[in-house]
Formats: sequence, structure tokens, C-alpha cells
Amino acid sequence: MIDWKENGTPVSREFNDIYFSPENGLEETKHVFLKGNRLEERLSSPETQHVFSILELGFGTGLNFLAAWQLWRNCKNKSSLQVLRFTSFEKYPLEREDIRKAISVFPELSELLDLFLEKYKLLIPGCNTFLFEKENLILDLWIGDAIQLLPETSGKFDAFFLDGFAPSKNPELWGENISLQLKRLSNKNASFATFTVARSVKDCLSSAGFSLSKIPGYGRKREMLVGVYESEPELDLNLIPFLRRIGSNQIPKKATVLGAGLAGASIARALAWRGIQVEVWDDHNALRASSVPMAVSHPHITKGETPTSLWTLRCLGNSIRRYSDLLPKDSYQISGTLQLSGEDLPWIRLEEGVKAHSLDKELAELRTELGENYPEESKGIFYPSGFWTDTPVLTEKLLNHPNIILKQGKVGSIFFEKEEWALFSENKETLNKTEVLILANSFGIESLLQGLWEESPFSLRSVRGQLEILEDSNIYSEKDPIHVGEKYLTPSKNGIRVNGSTFNEFDLDPNAKSKDREEILEYSQNTFLGVHWEQIKVRSDFVGIRSQTPDRFPIIGPIHSPEPFRKIYSGMGLPKNRKKEFPFLEPQKNLFVFGGLGSRGVLTSLLGGEILAEILLNEPLSIENSLYSSLHPSRFLYRKIRNQE
Repeated sequence: MIDWKENGTPVSREFNDIYFSPENGLEETKHVFLKGNRLEERLSSPETQHVFSILELGFGTGLNFLAAWQLWRNCKNKSSLQVLRFTSFEKYPLEREDIRKAISVFPELSELLDLFLEKYKLLIPGCNTFLFEKENLILDLWIGDAIQLLPETSGKFDAFFLDGFAPSKNPELWGENISLQLKRLSNKNASFATFTVARSVKDCLSSAGFSLSKIPGYGRKREMLVGVYESEPELDLNLIPFLRRIGSNQIPKKATVLGAGLAGASIARALAWRGIQVEVWDDHNALRASSVPMAVSHPHITKGETPTSLWTLRCLGNSIRRYSDLLPKDSYQISGTLQLSGEDLPWIRLEEGVKAHSLDKELAELRTELGENYPEESKGIFYPSGFWTDTPVLTEKLLNHPNIILKQGKVGSIFFEKEEWALFSENKETLNKTEVLILANSFGIESLLQGLWEESPFSLRSVRGQLEILEDSNIYSEKDPIHVGEKYLTPSKNGIRVNGSTFNEFDLDPNAKSKDREEILEYSQNTFLGVHWEQIKVRSDFVGIRSQTPDRFPIIGPIHSPEPFRKIYSGMGLPKNRKKEFPFLEPQKNLFVFGGLGSRGVLTSLLGGEILAEILLNEPLSIENSLYSSLHPSRFLYRKIRNQE
């Protein structure tokens, strides 16, 4: 992957080209990309702008990212900007130690390097998100071929770092396919800078609408190229019109979130750290799943690349990269998860799934023999980064931000009038008025929408789950992995383990049932044979009600009123309408939803909250366009129309 010259300069084996100038790579970056894009001036600007977004081709050693971060640190206190986003593409990601060695020659970057490398793990093909909340900084690192990944990228960018290997060594990264994607992703007056002045590069960028200028290069390079996209930004032309992002540049000063569970706390935090005041209204429902102690999380691997597996893999890395900043050490543990194959999880699915997703042993390891601690001939998969979380602590820490105000009260109805959302109690008393309203109140979402429109654009199912809180006197059980089969068992934390869970859509009794307790314990005792069950006793039962969608994917985004949606998009799936252009239907103004997290709420809530903030504030998304289509709230209205045609 990487070789080293005698002077310490890193060289790519794949392209036989250096990663940065042997004279001084950091000064080269500052000259070519920071000065070439006038970043110091633009990041320090008092102009009202919420986010500044940079897109880079060729992450390499991360030098350009670290240099931009260093500049952002120096500028952000005098800037109107709230967020710096850095999106980068890399086909051949380097190992952590190679990055450390390459950047170690620039001691002024050592602090930022340590902060970055602490989170540089669990990389998967596609988008990997790194959130540095205290720095007001997001890195989206896309792993794979930029030609394939750029069409999956959404949003608009203000500056481009074109830093692939030389066009003669890597021509694919400088061709027309790339320049047309840059055009699609350009904000008005977006800039670019690059070290090369190759004719082919100039022609492609010019034809894409960029004005070009040659300026002095760095070191031995006599010239370099800079330019500006001076045309109006292209409209989002997603083939499914309701998925198009037609964002507003108006940033709300205040938002109201209904629900203080995992969904509500996550979106509240995502907005709060971006400088937006958030009021969170909650009715303290004791049955919500966000009260579950020691909730377990691991990826859901499918036979091929499906939205389910891609979503859970992205959420896994994102959560673990954030936990050390959010949570005290005793409120979560990355203990690893051993999941057994079986009737609902065939071995062939695991075998082919690991291969299809290119998962290395940092993420997943197939195990054909599990030994005497499990039933004879058991097989399974070990996820080294499987973890448990103290859910109430997670929600508490997410809500602990100076820009979040928590209020108690049950909202009975909502109404939009004069560009504001009004919230009413069940007795029709006005509780609050707000510019932006986010529904994250689990099973209460549907009834509010039915009251608004007489129907909801989606359905949410309530699912009852019971688990057992166990006392375990064996101190060595703290080192156990999470055991998962048809039931699960956590390691011990201060002598306590959690054993769960049932899944019942038809019986929503909030009281614990002895038959459920017996079902959980009987399965676990006959399956997790390495556990000293004679030292374990049941301390208490816990019953929670999960809210989930029919396809078990959360709903994240703006909400369409069902009647106009049907009127505009009926017939969209008919063969005769394949070439017909359907108009963009504006969703209900300033109304958003985050719900239906189901049994994966702890795993998916953090990334889900960030994605909803990105949609609301018109930032680039931290997931693929195709994956977001599986999360959009209007997918159910669309499917219903298609099924009727």
C-alpha cells in the first residue's frame, strides 16, 4: 500500500507517486489548497452562513484535512459559521500507523492527529462519519472509487481540493465523469484548487462551468490551477421527485422537539451543538424503549449489500467514534458480540454477507467452532465492536447541553398557522409556538398527524418486549462477550446482567409475565452453556414498548401530506409514465419526523439525529443517496401508490 523514500516521504505503491512534496508537505497544502481556495478569508467571513463544506478527492495521509482543521481552529471564533464539513474520497485507505508516521514530520499537527487517529477505526466501504463536536467539525470519509461514490453524494460544496495522484498516473480521477459530478455538487461561487495544470484537467473543468486561472505553484512546480463555479447551482434531479432536496438557506434560530427518548435526544443534540436553541417537550412515558438498561448493539449482516446491513454498519462505526466524547466509561462497554447462526440467521447468509461487505476482522470474524460453551456443532459470527449501552445515561448526556431546554407536558395536537407551529395540550390549551417542529415522540407521532390531516402518511407498530435483570456474583463474567441467539445475555456490570428479550406485537400488557421470564431463562440456560447459572438469580423484570415501522427502518426527514402526495404522484410507477416528468411536491413546511427506531434505537439514533439535522439545515448528507431513500418518511406513501397500480 505504501513505501517510504529515504527522506521519509510516503509513496503509493499502487500509483508509484508521492503523497506530498518532499520539500515540505504541510507548506505545499497551505499554498495549494488553503490559499488556492482563499480559505482563511472565507472561514473568517462575518457573512451569515451556517456551514462551509469542502470536498476533497484523495484523502491520502489526511494532511489536507488536518491543515484545514488547524486553519478552522484559528478562524472559527471570529466567523459566523457554525460548522466546517470536510468530505473526502479515498480508494486505498492507509493504516493508522502509516498515517501517524507520515504526519509525524509536522509536529504542529500532533494534537489534531491524535484526536483524529483515536476515531480512525471501523472503516467500511462507502461513507464513514467522524464528528468532532467540540471542534464544530465533521469529516465524511468515503472509502471506494470516487467515480462510483460521487453520484451517491448529496448537498452543495463551497470548495474543492483536487488532490488525486498525477493525471498521468491516475487519469480516471481527472476525467469528465468527475468534473460533471463536481458541477452537480457546486454551490454558487464554489472554488477549486489543484497542483496540476494538465490540459485534460483544464478542459474537463472548463466544460463543467468553472472559470480557470493559473497561479504560481509550490516549490518546483511553476504553476497550479484555481477556479470558480460562477453559474447558478444545479437543481437536485433525483429520479424519485419527492426525494429531491430543495433546501432553504434560512437557518432557524429555534426548534421544538417532541419526545426526550433516544430519537428526540439525538436530534436535539445535533441541532444544539450547531448553535440552535432547542426546546424538548416530554411526557415521561415509563414504558418507552429508551429506558432499557444495558441495550446491546451490533451490525445486522445480510447475504448481500442491502439497506439494512449498510445502515447498521454505518451506525456502528459512528456510535463508537462518538461514545468516548459523550459518555462516562462505566455507561458503555465494547465487549464484543458472539451471535449464533440458526434458523433465522443461516450460516450461508453470514458467510456470504461477510464477503459481500468486505468486512475484515476488525469488524467481523466467522467462527465455525464455538466449543463447549455452546450447543454441539454451533457456528456463529463474532463482532469485536459489539457493545452495550446504559440507555438512560445516553439520553441524559445527549440532552445535557446549554442550548437544550427540557419541558414536561403532553402535546395533544398541532396546527400550522402564520408560518408557525402551535402546540396544544389535550385540553386545547396553547403550550408553545415554534418555527420548526420535530416529531420524535414514538407512539404519539401517528395520532398528531391524524389530528392534523385525518390520516398519517405512515404507520408505526407498538411491540412489547420483556427482559430480565439478573444478579451474578461471578466477577469474571465482566469479561464475557455479549451472547446473542434467539435471546441475548450481556456481560456483568457491577454484578448485574441483562437477559432478553421477548418480541410481541399483539400483547401490549405493561406488566411483567412469568411465562416470558421462563421463556427467556430456559432458552439462555440451554444455549449459553459457559455461564455459571447456579450463581445467577433474577433481581427484577423490565417491560418496554418499542415503536417500529412495517419495514423495521426508521423514518427520518420531512413529512408530506398524504392527499396532495397521492394526487401528484399517482400513476408514477406505470410503464406509460416512465418518461413523464413528475413535479417536486414541497413537504409540509418546517415539519420533520424521527421515529420508528424499533429494537435498534441505541445503535441508530446518533447517526439518525445527525442526518435529520443535515436535512433540516441543508448540509451534505453523511450517508448515500440510495440509502436515504430507505429512510425517507414518504416511502410508504410511494409504495402504496405503486402497489395499487
